[in-house]
Parts: sequence; C-alpha cells; structure tokens
Amino acid sequence: MILYQKPYVTLELDEKAQCLIQNWKGFATSEQFREAINQSVKFFEEKKNLNKIISNTKDFAVVKKEDTDWVASHANPVLIKNGLKFMAFVLPTNVFTQVSVNNFKSKADDVLQIQYFDDLEKAKQWISSL
Repeated sequence: MILYQKPYVTLELDEKAQCLIQNWKGFATSEQFREAINQSVKFFEEKKNLNKIISNTKDFAVVKKEDTDWVASHANPVLIKNGLKFMAFVLPTNVFTQVSVNNFKSKADDVLQIQYFDDLEKAKQWISSL
C-alpha cells in the first residue's frame, strides 16, 4: 500500500512483512530528502507493529553527508525508539551514492541489523525471513 508519493520517493507499507519500503528515484534536495525521512518516522510512530525498512536507493542520486548525518542523529533514534530493528539497502550502481549509504551504515551499525543487496527482491526475501 502506497503511503506517500513524490517524484523522488515512494513510501510503501508491506503489512505482511511489517516493513516500510522507501523507493528513492532521481534527485531530492536536502529539504525533500528530510521531508521523506520525517514521513518514514511518522509512519513508525503511527504503526506500532513496524520494525523493518527497505531503502531502495538503486536509482537515487547522491545524498549529502550532512543529510546522512542528520538521519543518523535525528531520525534513527526516533525510528529505533518506535521499533526499527532491521534495515535492508538496495545499493545503487553510482559509486558516490554508495558512499552516502556507507556513511549512514557507519553511524547505525551498532544498533541496527543492516544488510546490503543489489536487487529489491533479494532485500524483500531477507526482510520477510525475519
């Protein structure tokens, strides 16, 4: 079920897997990126049975380090407080975007179980197995 949709992101709820799926596409400004992350936080606050996120960044542009730092310091604590335990990233082919994802991982790795995939279906399989 689609919960939120903009040209740069679609947030979907997979109730069966208790998972929020972020499908990122193209480029988002810092403000747009943070707005979408805040929407993710809002859904975790509202849906008490969510504990997983798939962040599909395969077709996403570079995210600024300041924005990944912001996610790690502001959004992640609220997500974790509201049940987030597992994250799957579908990695982009763009090496610069991969750096953005790795920066996020370095800040969250000690709290969340994070896995990387090259395909959305593989990420869904892993998330569904938890």
